[in-house]
Amino acid sequence: MNEQGPKSAEPLLGKYNSQEAAFQCTTCGACEFQCPVGIEHLPILIGLRRGAVNTGEWENEYGAKLFLALERGSNALGMGSAERDKFVQKLELPIFDGTQEYCLWLGCMGGYDPKGREIIADFVRVMKHLGTSYGVLRKEKCTGDPVRRLGNDLAFQQLAEANLETMTQAKVKKIISICPHCVRTIQEDWKEYGTPPEIEHHSEFLARHLDRLPKLQNKESIVFHDPCYLGRYRNVYDEPRAVVKAGGELVEAPRHRERSFCCGAGGGLAFLGEEKGERVSSVRAEELLATGATTVGTACPFCNTMFRDALASKGTGAPQLLDIAQLTARALPNAANSTNN
Repeated sequence: MNEQGPKSAEPLLGKYNSQEAAFQCTTCGACEFQCPVGIEHLPILIGLRRGAVNTGEWENEYGAKLFLALERGSNALGMGSAERDKFVQKLELPIFDGTQEYCLWLGCMGGYDPKGREIIADFVRVMKHLGTSYGVLRKEKCTGDPVRRLGNDLAFQQLAEANLETMTQAKVKKIISICPHCVRTIQEDWKEYGTPPEIEHHSEFLARHLDRLPKLQNKESIVFHDPCYLGRYRNVYDEPRAVVKAGGELVEAPRHRERSFCCGAGGGLAFLGEEKGERVSSVRAEELLATGATTVGTACPFCNTMFRDALASKGTGAPQLLDIAQLTARALPNAANSTNN
């Protein structure tokens, strides 16, 4: 019997899959959910990205800017931390001192993006109405989600370790966040470098306190978009829908819950410039528009920013776009005086 030696290994990137295709994945998780034989595609894909990044084979102008911004600064938007400080002062957010129940995690979008700040402002109004004590960290760095998904493990490790040290020093026990990407990264990925505090998404918090929150009498139609990192990654579907139903009549898109279609922002793609061909966000916006709902409800600041442009491009008559915290805050006393930041 003739023995044959091992065949030479062929790299997946190049012969079987292009580098461009590997870096176009939004890591939405739909492939894994629908795979009939249970193949876990994402660890393989992230591994391909990691290899390309570590060897310097991946060259992308936007990716390089993102990596540099997070290696030198504190957020993926590349803005100075002083901008976050100004927002914290303007909204008069208390600094977490270890006595409050929650550490409110602002994240890159909540701390620097104008619309993300509006979501934070309205969520803070809800927490104040409930009498929930909270505080924000004096200094906060990106969780590292985008660089983790793009394969830059060194940058991710530096961010995770710095944040874990900050939280340990601040004696943080419970975190709450408006961003499913932050929740997933803190809850799961940070475990490689320490023990993260307990964390929950604001949809879970809002659903738990619905009986103590006022309801709107005007039952407008609201189509809810399931964020991939809240739904398929964490199996949270009922809580945001309960919040939506408290503020309007829930309308389901054809693809929803486990089969929801991605907004196009995940996997670091929100920071990599324009997509080729038809944009993922545009495809999803068309689906949401086709439901005829007057409002699109979201539960992720990245989904919000992707649909902001996609819906605007559809012309006049597009539905309004609101996070579930904003839907809830509309029913609070003096809602007309809500702060825009």
